[in-house]
Amino acid sequence: PTRLCTCVCHNQGYNGDMETLQKFNVSHIATRLNRPFSMINITSVGDILLSVYLCQGVLDWHKHIDNDELFWVHEGMILLESEWGNARLRPAEIALVPKGIGHRSGSAMRSIVLLLRCGLGAEKKNGRRRLYAMPGESKLKSINLIATAQALTIPFEFHPVAWIDESVMRVAWGEGVWPLPNQAPHDRLFFVLGGEATVRSTGSMLHLHGGEFTVLPGGTAAQLSTTQGTVLVLLTREEM
Repeated sequence: PTRLCTCVCHNQGYNGDMETLQKFNVSHIATRLNRPFSMINITSVGDILLSVYLCQGVLDWHKHIDNDELFWVHEGMILLESEWGNARLRPAEIALVPKGIGHRSGSAMRSIVLLLRCGLGAEKKNGRRRLYAMPGESKLKSINLIATAQALTIPFEFHPVAWIDESVMRVAWGEGVWPLPNQAPHDRLFFVLGGEATVRSTGSMLHLHGGEFTVLPGGTAAQLSTTQGTVLVLLTREEM
């Protein structure tokens, strides 16, 4: 089967008011997927495109010369096969397939997967990262985001778990007001894995629950507070 791709949400819709935030609910968006390996492009975080696809059945083997791909299971379970070995991913687990590595994903059940990859062409991304990986060079690694966050001893400190081109995914936990910079130069995605979070900006206030996220555009001043037991994922461009 081949992927069917639909764009339903353009980059947060910040027309005029750059601080009007939008809330995304992955499960609600996924109800619009009714064919195996159909895909919806949700939004972008800088040059990283975040999509959701329905994994059911087995996709053909393929590779991407230009882009790393990060697979993040939201519902169900998938088997990610690759030239670096296999990884069985469950909810809140991720694995990164580097550019140049053959792979395919499959599932016997209806599984909802977030897919993160660079949305720009290779000719525009001649940066610090290497061109591509080689088969057998390393092992495919799966990471449990919740377990990684719960193992951290200090609250409010985001720990890096994966790099996608020049962006980094981090996890953290904490209860109360987070010590975020008032303004950051790059877009920031905040995803609630568990618990509840409130994001306030000059233009809006959002309450986020598990499976929901928002994107703060670069330069947006915001305040973040959470309830007890909250685990967050942060995705942003890596600071030089």
